[in-house]
Amino acid sequence: MTYKGVAKGKIIELEEPLPYSEGQPVSVSIEPLRLEFQAGSPVAILKAMRDLPRLSPEDVDELEQVIEQGRLPVRMQSLFGAEEAGDRR
Repeated sequence: MTYKGVAKGKIIELEEPLPYSEGQPVSVSIEPLRLEFQAGSPVAILKAMRDLPRLSPEDVDELEQVIEQGRLPVRMQSLFGAEEAGDRR
């Protein structure tokens, strides 16, 4: 089994509870976590960008159609009354 945790002096606080009862003797092997693969790390972000799905031209066309259908009209009127929206000099 592999668990992730954080070392705090002589204690390792695990992210999840162990499936053993309290006081159960266990054998532990420790190694540092490779931080470059943690979510949000530069290596993880680059990997996610490189692993983007390959889209066909049809997929792009469909996406553009859905975006166009979801557009809301631009509102040129003031949200405030006409007298409030006027020039205040």
